[in-house]
Amino acid sequence: MLDLLLTFVVSFTSSHLTDIDSSTLERAKPVREGSDSVVRVRLNSLRDVRTMESLSGDMWSHGIYGGEADYQVSPEQLAALSRTTLEYCVMIENLDEIVQAEAKRLSAPPAEGGVADDAWFGDFKDLAAINARLDALAAARPDIASVVVVGTSLEGRQIRGLRISAASAGTSVPGIVFNATQHAREWGAAMTGMFLADRLVESADTDPRVHALLSRAEIFVIPVVNPDGYFFTWSDSANRLWRKNRRNNGDGTFGVDNNRNWGYEWGGAGASTQTSSETYRGTGPFSEPETAAMRDFFNARPNIVSNIDFHAYSQLVLSPWAYTTSPSVDAGLFQSIGDAMKNAIAAETGMGYVVGPVGSTLYLASGGSVDWVYGARGALAWTIEVRDKGTYGFIMPPAEILPCARECFAAALTMAEVTAQAVILTLPTGSPTQLLPNQSTPLAVIIRQFVPGVVVDRKLFSRINAGSWQSTPLVLVSGDVYNGMIPAASCGAVVDFYIEVTLTSGAAVRYPTSAPNTFLSATVSSESILNEYNFEVANSGWLYGIVGDTATAGVWVRGDPIATTAQSEDDHTSGSATQCAFTGQGTVGGSAGAADVDGGITTLQSPILGTMVAGAHLRYWFWYTNNLGGSPNLDEFVVQVSSDGIVWTTATTVQSSATAWREADITLDGLVAVGSNIRVRFIAQDLGAGSLVEAAIDDVKIVTIGCPAEIGDINGDGLVNGADLTILLSQWGGPGSGDLNGDQIVGGADLAALLSNWG
Repeated sequence: MLDLLLTFVVSFTSSHLTDIDSSTLERAKPVREGSDSVVRVRLNSLRDVRTMESLSGDMWSHGIYGGEADYQVSPEQLAALSRTTLEYCVMIENLDEIVQAEAKRLSAPPAEGGVADDAWFGDFKDLAAINARLDALAAARPDIASVVVVGTSLEGRQIRGLRISAASAGTSVPGIVFNATQHAREWGAAMTGMFLADRLVESADTDPRVHALLSRAEIFVIPVVNPDGYFFTWSDSANRLWRKNRRNNGDGTFGVDNNRNWGYEWGGAGASTQTSSETYRGTGPFSEPETAAMRDFFNARPNIVSNIDFHAYSQLVLSPWAYTTSPSVDAGLFQSIGDAMKNAIAAETGMGYVVGPVGSTLYLASGGSVDWVYGARGALAWTIEVRDKGTYGFIMPPAEILPCARECFAAALTMAEVTAQAVILTLPTGSPTQLLPNQSTPLAVIIRQFVPGVVVDRKLFSRINAGSWQSTPLVLVSGDVYNGMIPAASCGAVVDFYIEVTLTSGAAVRYPTSAPNTFLSATVSSESILNEYNFEVANSGWLYGIVGDTATAGVWVRGDPIATTAQSEDDHTSGSATQCAFTGQGTVGGSAGAADVDGGITTLQSPILGTMVAGAHLRYWFWYTNNLGGSPNLDEFVVQVSSDGIVWTTATTVQSSATAWREADITLDGLVAVGSNIRVRFIAQDLGAGSLVEAAIDDVKIVTIGCPAEIGDINGDGLVNGADLTILLSQWGGPGSGDLNGDQIVGGADLAALLSNWG
C-alpha cells in the first residue's frame, strides 16, 4: 500500500484536486467486525501520509479532496487518530451498520419491471438479474439489440453485453463501447451501464437523438467487466467492498486490479507489485482473462472509435494520459468533448463534474483501460467516475441510482454523437484572435478520420472585413495534422475563417460545426513591447514583500526554484535563464507544503514598468496552486495595478489551480489612466483554513496592441486612398482633418504626404 501512497503524495496537488477517483479508492480487506468508520483526513505532507499509513492501511481514496483523503478506521484506530495533530472529520460513522442495512434491504424480493420501466432501477441488482435484463432487452427489440459475449472470466462466468444498432452486424459503421464495473464494489457504475443499455433500446424510436445515433453507429454496452468480483460482493455482506478480480495469487492473497492490468505502459507508476495491494497489477500485461477478453473484443472490431469506462465514485470525466502527466496530442479534443459531457450532465441534473486527464488532474496510474484504448487502439477514451464525492462512497443509496444514471446517459449520448461522425476536426494550438499586419498566419488543424478514405477535400475558408468567402487547401504536415494559411490583411482589419472537409458522400464537416453561419474571427493589429523583465537581473527595483504583509512563511523570493509537487522546478523563460519570483524556497525532496505560503499574505511589487498608452496590455507567466480549489475560496491569487503605487485596482483574481506555467493577458485600458505610470503587484494569500498555496511569476511584459495611424488615412479605415483624397481636397486652403503636417492649412504639403502613402 505504501508504494501507492508515495505516488499519491507526489501528485496530490494537481489541478482540480477537489474530487476522489475511485479507481484507487481502495480497501485492503472486507468490512471488519465492529463499528468501523470512514474518516476524511487532511494531508499536508509525506509525514501526514505515513502517520495515517501507520494507523490504517485501509485508504479508500488515493486521490484527494483538496488535500484530504478518506480512510476506513476501527474504533481503536479512530481513538489513536484523535491523539495526533491531524485534522479530520468522520464521513461515515458506522460503516458496518450501513453495509448490513443495504444487505437487509436487498434481501427483499426485487422489483423486476418491464423493459422500459424505471422500477427495475429502484435498487441495485446482482449479476443474475443484470444478465436476465440484458436478455430481456434483446428479446424486446431483436431488430436493434442482441446479446454479445465478450469472453469468460477466471471462474468461468460470461462477460456479457449488448450490441445496439439499427445497422446489421458486420456493417461498416463507427463502433462505440460503454463498459463498467472493472472494480467489483462499484455498484453505481454497473447500474449506470444497465441504464445506458435500457434507454438506448427503449428510446430508439421515440428519441430523435438516439434514433439518429443508432442509424449511423453500433453501440456496445458491457455493464460488468469483472463478473467474478461483482458476484463475490453479493455473496456476503462481509465481501461487499471487494475491488479486484478473484485471482488466487498463491500466497494467501486474492485478486488483481483489472484496471492496472491493461498492456499499454503496464507496470509503471500507480500500479503495485504487492499482491495484497488493491492496485496489484498482476504478473504481466493482460495476465487476467477479463482484460484479455476485453482486449480481444476491441481488436476484433477495428471500427471502434470511442469508449467510456464507468467507475465509482467522484464525479469526474477523465481522459488519457493516466501513466504520465504529459498531455496527449489530442488533449484539446479530449477537453472539448469532456467539457461537452460535463455541460450535458449539468443540463440534465445540475450536478457538477470535473474534466481533465487522469495523470495531471489526479495522479499517475499505469496499466489502465483508458490509456490502452487510446494509446494502443487509437480510439478516443474516457473514464467517468459517477456519484458521489464521498458522503456515501461505495454504498450509494438507491435513490441516487436514477439521477446518476440519467446524467451519465446525457454525457454518453453527447460523446457518442460527436465520435460517431466519420471525421472530427480540432485546432491543436487553438484559434488565433490577433494577427500581425500584412502577413499570412498558419493555422494547424487535426483531421481525425474514423472511416478510412472518407475525406476527399480539405479547405480553409476566409474573408476580410466581411467580404466574400475565399478558400485555400489545407496541406498535410504529418499524420492527422494539416496546415492552413489565414490570409494577410492590413492593420485594423477583421479576418473571419472556418474549416470545411468534404466527404465521399458529398456531405461536409465543418469547424465550427454550424459554419458559415458561425465562424472564427481574428483582428489584425501590430504589437510592440514597452518593457519586459524576466527576473534574471537582481537589482531591478522589484519588492519581494511590502509593509502590511502578514505571511509567516513562503514569502516571495527571487531565485532558481526547488520543486515540490506544488512548486515549479524551473522558471518559464526559455534558454539558459533560471530565475523567477516564487513563494518560498523549499528543500530538495521536500513535501508539497515545504515553504508554501502560511499565515497571511505576501506581495511581489514591481517598479514603474512604463507609461500608459491606449491599447497597453500587461502580460506575464504565472504558476499557481491551491489545494482548496473552487469557490468560495479566501485564498485567491490577486493581481493589482496602480498609477501611483498608493491606490491599487484589482485587475484579476485566480482560483483555478494548476501545476504548470500559464500565461495571462490583461488589458490596461480603463485600469490605468493614459499618461500615468504603470505598476503591478501579485498577492499570494493563505487566509483559509488548511490550504496549501504556492505561486510564481516570470516574463512580465507591457505591450501595446493596435494600429498606428497611417499618415494620409484621414477617415481612419486603415487605407490611404481616394476617399481620403476627397476629404483633403474638400478642405483645401483651410483648417481640417486633412492638415497632415500640422501647419493649420490644408495645402500642397499635405497632398504630397497623402500621395506618398497611397494604397
